[in-house]
Amino acid sequence: MGLIGALPLVAPTAVRATTPPPSLEDLIRPPLARDAAMSPNGKQIAVMFQRGKDSERLAYLHLIDADAPSAEPKLVVLGNYTVDRLAWASDKRLLVSFLIEREEIFRETGSNLGRKHTSRFRRMMAIGADGSNPVLMFGDLKRFQRVNFDLAMLIDLMPDDDDRIMMMAYDGGAPAFSLHHLNVHTGEAAFLERGGGQTTGWAAQGGKPVLRYDTNERGTITTVLSRTEGETEWKPLRQVVRRSEWFRPNFEFVGPTEQAGVFLARTRGSQDGAATIRRYDIRTHALGEVVAARPGRDMEGALFDDRGHFVAGEFTDDRTAYVFADPKFAPHFRGMESFFGKQYNVRLMQTNRDHTRYLARVDGPGVHSAFYFYDSAAARFEPLGLGKPWLNAEGLARVEGLDVKTRDGASLRAYLTKPNAAGPRPLVVMPHGGPEARDRVEFDVFTQAFAAQGWLVLQPNFRGSAGYGRAFTEAGHGHWGGRMQEDVEDAVAQVLATGAADPGKVAICGMSYGGYAALMGVVRRPELYKAAVSIAGVSDLPKMLAETRRDFEEGEESLVYKLWVERMGDPKTESAKLIAASPALRAAEVKVPVLLIHGLDDGVVPPRQSAYMAAALKAAGKRHEHIEVTGAGHGGWEEEDEKLILGKTVDFLAKAFA
Repeated sequence: MGLIGALPLVAPTAVRATTPPPSLEDLIRPPLARDAAMSPNGKQIAVMFQRGKDSERLAYLHLIDADAPSAEPKLVVLGNYTVDRLAWASDKRLLVSFLIEREEIFRETGSNLGRKHTSRFRRMMAIGADGSNPVLMFGDLKRFQRVNFDLAMLIDLMPDDDDRIMMMAYDGGAPAFSLHHLNVHTGEAAFLERGGGQTTGWAAQGGKPVLRYDTNERGTITTVLSRTEGETEWKPLRQVVRRSEWFRPNFEFVGPTEQAGVFLARTRGSQDGAATIRRYDIRTHALGEVVAARPGRDMEGALFDDRGHFVAGEFTDDRTAYVFADPKFAPHFRGMESFFGKQYNVRLMQTNRDHTRYLARVDGPGVHSAFYFYDSAAARFEPLGLGKPWLNAEGLARVEGLDVKTRDGASLRAYLTKPNAAGPRPLVVMPHGGPEARDRVEFDVFTQAFAAQGWLVLQPNFRGSAGYGRAFTEAGHGHWGGRMQEDVEDAVAQVLATGAADPGKVAICGMSYGGYAALMGVVRRPELYKAAVSIAGVSDLPKMLAETRRDFEEGEESLVYKLWVERMGDPKTESAKLIAASPALRAAEVKVPVLLIHGLDDGVVPPRQSAYMAAALKAAGKRHEHIEVTGAGHGGWEEEDEKLILGKTVDFLAKAFA
């Protein structure tokens, strides 16, 4: 096919030493291969690419015969679009999600006033399996085209109907979201029903909507409603705090089953040591059998075929791993992993109806992303496209897992990214966000950018992290600034004891909760760190709690506020602890330079949290920089914003290490 061969694995040290590390621009540059999809019968594959930018931008597809994947693909040029997602509506029609861009100037008040920006309107087209007959979804509804930023919200592919799919769109006249059937041959929409004023989505089963999601104005609390066969009204089913940067709910639906009224849910019940995937009857509200579990590991997602048959539950054990519904598929996955020397994550994206063919997205320290096709009958793994082919695996840093023993005898898992350089190196400690998230062996732009400077990067999964079961996560509750920081310090001490890091050149950097941990790190251990970088971090816990309580109508009864209290501490009874765990209230103890970066459109951690820290450092006469990025949110940054944030961070740390 002339695309790529097998991905290179970790090169010998002698080779790596002669290969230059990637530039910041090469790391941030958007990927070439964007997505891949396989037809339900497993006979055809589409891979989506995009190259260039602005007037030179070009999006195109490779259409591949899965029976002969090495043959030259059919090229279909889409045009000057930013593309993001692919799906097959049937074996004959393919769905392409893309963005239309338009330059505008903000005319409202706020941080963006007068700023030139690019508005993006997301749309979806359907094209034939041979690239013919492209049509625009909702193309017959001109008023929808005028008022909708997103007309590519797919609800159900309706596998038993080759002509229609189910989508949702915003109806500005209502105003509310509405549900429609879309003809994939003409793009025409047929109205099904309108949601309520707070409706943000639906889930379908058997081509009919059976779950509806209504979310409060802040986007934090979701009420799940159900309507099963024979019912006419939507009834409240459950209320959950939506998954966010801060925590995953203890209950979330992951997909329908082949049995009417029964879904699979990811849940951490009162008796579950770790999150499992279980059957859930939406008519009786009863949890049923466990279909996927792994002791000591939280299930994170599920793989289904297009008809809703459960194939595997996903979890992480350094790399992506699976519990298969049919154990006979496990050896095939082990073969996929072995193909890459067990160096990379092999994430299963899709399978055909007889579960003999798979699409996989591969990533890891040596590769940003790559799409592969696996045919179990032919026993072969076929490359389809690389995300960032300009990145040389030999120039990228390798990642090793570390087992850390804490001061109180607990065991943690951490990851150490090693640059292609000899001798004791500067060390950047990078606690993850969340804190109910986790690090793993994967491609990470920040760690690779730091390693390209010749620095080690340490990523500890401290107590409070997700992925290791209920007890491990809850061991961090109420221990911000205490046990969670100690775990980070113990991981640093273990690396320093090996002699791999220069003890006089250690810095700490993080985003979100990791930004908080960076600030708290230099409060607690000013002799350990040379500098701190906090990106979108919390700095004042009492104010964060008080402002959360104030911002919700329910006040102290708000589920979000209760979760914050559970994780940080109760201001009524633990005021002293919260003050002691607030870097902004202990700025006088900081003895090293601090960089604060915050997007002014951050909807998760208010930008004023960094402003509080900046004001406290200024009042205490401490060295610091405070950068506010107009228009940037809590991650998911535009290319230019990411370049600014990462570039400022690298320059700041390099100065501290000089």
